[in-house]
Amino acid sequence: MQLNSINMKISLALALILGLSLSRGVRAETDPIPAPNASQPGAVLYTERCAQCHDHPSDRIPARAFLTIVKTPEQVVTALTAGVMQPQATGLDSEQIKSLATFITGKELGASHDPDPNANRCKSAAGPIAFGPHDWIGWGRDAGNSRFQSTSDLKISDISRLKVKWVFAYPGNVADGQPSVAGDMIFIANRAGKAFALNAKTGCTYWSFTAEGGVHAAITVAALPSGSRAKAAAYITSENGYLHALNAQTGAPLWTTRVEDHPATRLTGSATLYKGRLYVPLSSLEEVSLFNSNYACCIFRGGIAAVDAMTGKVLWKVHTIEQEPKQIGISTNGTKLFGPAGASIFSAPTIDPKRNAVYVGTGNSYTQQSIDTANAIMAFDLDTGARLWKSQVMAQDNICPKAQKPEDCEHTGPDFDFAAPPILRHLPNGKDILVAITKADEIYGFDPDDAGKIVWREKLGKGSRASGVWGLSVDNSQVYASSSDVRPAPGVTVGGLTALDPASGNRIWHTPAPPPVCAWGDATTPMAIANGAVGCSPAQPGASAAIPGVVFSGSVDGHMRAFSTKDGAILWDFDAGQSFKAVNGVTATGGSISNGAEAIANGVLYLNSGSAGVHQPGNALIAFTVDGK
Repeated sequence: MQLNSINMKISLALALILGLSLSRGVRAETDPIPAPNASQPGAVLYTERCAQCHDHPSDRIPARAFLTIVKTPEQVVTALTAGVMQPQATGLDSEQIKSLATFITGKELGASHDPDPNANRCKSAAGPIAFGPHDWIGWGRDAGNSRFQSTSDLKISDISRLKVKWVFAYPGNVADGQPSVAGDMIFIANRAGKAFALNAKTGCTYWSFTAEGGVHAAITVAALPSGSRAKAAAYITSENGYLHALNAQTGAPLWTTRVEDHPATRLTGSATLYKGRLYVPLSSLEEVSLFNSNYACCIFRGGIAAVDAMTGKVLWKVHTIEQEPKQIGISTNGTKLFGPAGASIFSAPTIDPKRNAVYVGTGNSYTQQSIDTANAIMAFDLDTGARLWKSQVMAQDNICPKAQKPEDCEHTGPDFDFAAPPILRHLPNGKDILVAITKADEIYGFDPDDAGKIVWREKLGKGSRASGVWGLSVDNSQVYASSSDVRPAPGVTVGGLTALDPASGNRIWHTPAPPPVCAWGDATTPMAIANGAVGCSPAQPGASAAIPGVVFSGSVDGHMRAFSTKDGAILWDFDAGQSFKAVNGVTATGGSISNGAEAIANGVLYLNSGSAGVHQPGNALIAFTVDGK
């Protein structure tokens, strides 16, 4: 990792903010970071405009060390000129913005320290994709987001024999997206904004693509009608609001559409494909701008867009908040305050063909103006986007903008969003149920035939505004929910996996998390904890995934485990927090497991290891097969 262009130093304190190990390539010293001075281009600007938040990270505000790890200077320039950080760049010229980006990332613009995207190119071009029932397309494998591979070639008797077949090293230092597999091709992307199509059997590279922003979401792949410009398309959603369609075989662009142009846009959820339409969830980080007391908060409203998969035309776009934002007050320093705002959709929409509906989970309110669609499950008509119903689980989950006095913020909530998609499941009694989990570590069952009425709820843990379960999984009889609690507390058991009855919410079994063992060591020092790091934790915030008889769940300590769906017994445990020789010619390093880390397709378990945030970063995509063959 190249940090010489900023100070030649990163302090141990900043390394500990992320739980980074000094033995894994991060330069660190025990001396504190020197105060920026005029001889360091960008340093004074950073102190004036950025340090107040990034040197004191909280909620969704990342530490400077995290930005150094995951962002390129080009991405920081984009954030300052056309993204969420525009208010901080007000009045700066292009050279000042460039110097600030260089200081923050420790890299020069135009320089690259990533693996060569042309390394390990496949010897022949990809052929037509043979789509099959054992594929894993998009976030949840199916339009109902079950994360269940019902016809898996991988059997329960094979699990103990899983071994590494090949490893691919992502550019950058974060691997926290969701692999998608179609036929003999695997499609991946990460927060460095790089997307790849690999040979699923060998890991060789067919093509690569660079998006204008980071990619958090799974790539959706689909066959196109006869006579189209390509036989199949790969759809990539970038955090900056763009939706790209590429020729899935060659990577050639087909079309690009910007589905959301608010400067603070941060699209994190995958698009769900159904009958020629892509349903794209809309989210933002405008709430981060609340820490700027001069920012006129807030106007972003979450929503969903339906996009024609052939042309990229936006067919309809609706907001989770129907009212247009208007001025609702003036801050103590004269800044205008707006609302309502918020209720972003952070995860993939769920399709219900029977009721012609699309379901989403929403986040909190960005202002002190309470809204009845925040922290809710919502249903919209597939054809028109008309709102069908909403079911709120927590009212007055609001944010207090810095522009307001604390005493003016009566209803500031815990920020317990729905971060994971709802799952639609058919029950033995003939009824259907929607199952969803919040960052409160609370899981719910909703009745789609009764305006989303809450049928049951079950509290699994304490919950945290800074962490949440990214996804549930279901099979034909059970729901599998991991725990995102990251720190011990009275009455709180960190980590663990629970099986529940989808009809009643009753617990069937619970497997506590094994004691954490981190290959990078333990970083739970007082300073690390004060700055949000979780150290070596057994928390399991990543989305689980299931096949008949087995459910997979990873943990912050870097372990991927397979559990018996019968009783929760651990069948297999692999420590992915180590270094690997990658097929693309460099060393790949594993780390914490979170987000949509794993996919099971055609007898192979694919795992992303190295989710960052308050976890241990890494850049490894690992393919496991029976006996590594």
